[in-house]
Amino acid sequence: MSLRRLIALAAGALAVAAPAAAGAQATPARAFGETSPAARGLMVTFTDVPGAAAAAARLRGLGEVTPLAPGAGVWRLAPARRAGIRDAVLRRTRVRAAEWPLVRRSAERTAPASPLAPIPLAPLTDTQSGGQWGLQHDGWDPQLVGREPRPIIAVLDGGLDLQHPEWSGANAAVIVAPHSVIPGRNPLNVDDWGRTGHGTHVAGVAAAPANGIGVVGVAPASAQSRLMPVQVASRDGEFLDEDMIAGIRWAVRNGARVINISAGGPGDTYAFQRVVYWATRHGALIVAAVGNEGDGENKLLYPAAYRRVLGVGAQCGPDRTPDCRTPLGVAAFSQHNRSVDIIAPGVDILSTVPREVADDEVAPGYAFRDGTSMAAPYVAGVAALVQAANGNALTPYQVARQLEVTARDVGPKGRDDRSGWGVIDVARAVTTPVPPDDGGEVNDDVAYLGNATDLSSATAPLVLEADVDQQDDPHDVYAVRVRRGQRVRVELTAPAGRLELSLWGPRTTTVSTRVAGNAARNLLALSRRPGKRQVAVVRAARDGRVYVDVRAARGTTGYTLRVRRQR
Repeated sequence: MSLRRLIALAAGALAVAAPAAAGAQATPARAFGETSPAARGLMVTFTDVPGAAAAAARLRGLGEVTPLAPGAGVWRLAPARRAGIRDAVLRRTRVRAAEWPLVRRSAERTAPASPLAPIPLAPLTDTQSGGQWGLQHDGWDPQLVGREPRPIIAVLDGGLDLQHPEWSGANAAVIVAPHSVIPGRNPLNVDDWGRTGHGTHVAGVAAAPANGIGVVGVAPASAQSRLMPVQVASRDGEFLDEDMIAGIRWAVRNGARVINISAGGPGDTYAFQRVVYWATRHGALIVAAVGNEGDGENKLLYPAAYRRVLGVGAQCGPDRTPDCRTPLGVAAFSQHNRSVDIIAPGVDILSTVPREVADDEVAPGYAFRDGTSMAAPYVAGVAALVQAANGNALTPYQVARQLEVTARDVGPKGRDDRSGWGVIDVARAVTTPVPPDDGGEVNDDVAYLGNATDLSSATAPLVLEADVDQQDDPHDVYAVRVRRGQRVRVELTAPAGRLELSLWGPRTTTVSTRVAGNAARNLLALSRRPGKRQVAVVRAARDGRVYVDVRAARGTTGYTLRVRRQR
């Protein structure tokens, strides 16, 4: 949603109040992916954000409770017994979900279709970047990277080769807050232990320093523009949900504004989505690879398919190959579904790898890779450039939207499942004025509202203008404080009949109709004639809050919402 204006046409001042929490309305996990046998516990998500003592009290007797992403209301429960544990947790007060962590895998193409011929290392200097075709075709220019400081880019992956010439010696100053969340490892040891050097390659694409050797990243790391390696993957390139969540928490708490995750897998969890919202609210944009099974099963892979995550597909290079029938088009292997927001160079990508990794190398420490894993950090780098060009003052919504609206359309007009909004255009993204901020987000559900608008003393309507999008922002939820007996009238107008309007009662903890019995218990009014103008009216049975939900049934559209309290 882009909350362009909040106009209070009221005589009195508007007060704010936190939405009240209600009893548990849990739903089984929606995840259908692979649960790791190494999972260290259940991810328990509460309807509110309890402190440590409250979380432990609610789960007392079920096992050890430790923080996972407490700011998002997500805690880890190491169960004293596994049999029946989820059902037992779901019966506890204010528990929204109890889920086993799922496995994700790196989104690197394991068998490049047609790698470039080996070339000598000498031309691969920062000034020439001879083997980095992406920097020559998508509007990138050294003049665009001069504005500093840029925001910290966190790379959540298998680690970083700290002995590599690009990342060691004087270049080590570009690294900030390195951390490993892998159990049993030294938290300070982020040295790339992956068998393919995946983490080091991804880091190089985003931020290899402009140091006169080897390659250069899209947003070259420096003493003022840091890279944060966060080790969350196993040696075999497996990413566990709970480790990625811990990595996101570390990155956000240590100042990262751009977070890259070049991994994915089928199945979603409520806990992970909740953490994405938390990171977004704290100013961090998460960029993720959409996957490399587009010429096969083409499933939705997460985290790219979560709301508020910028999903990146792979753009072909200038050469025609079996995977690239159209030069500079979309790679055949790139996932093509609703998770795709944008595409970026992802075929024959030259970057750093540990020196002991020899696959597709052009010289020790430098190799080609294919995959959406390589496309995602390209976009993460551009996101950092956009922030720096705007004084590092943009919200995640503004950065993501800027990348989308400035992309070069290469498919059907507008967004499509194969290329998203189009190919990343670095020059346009960095130099074009950005869209207006979204002051009301995240407001996708009751649990994410930071405040409620109090209309108890208002004498005229409250008028809101905003946007919704079926893909990334299908719900806008507003909380309106009312007194018993007051009549609440809500009018929704939009250019096209693509929206649905509903009003929910004060005990509501979610506007999801997927929660068993939720609509029967809490839905007060539903506009049953979707169109350009819709009206819903209720009379408050008690003091409290009425929740207004605007849902995008399809497409993207702006709307105007008028809320009037009447006696």
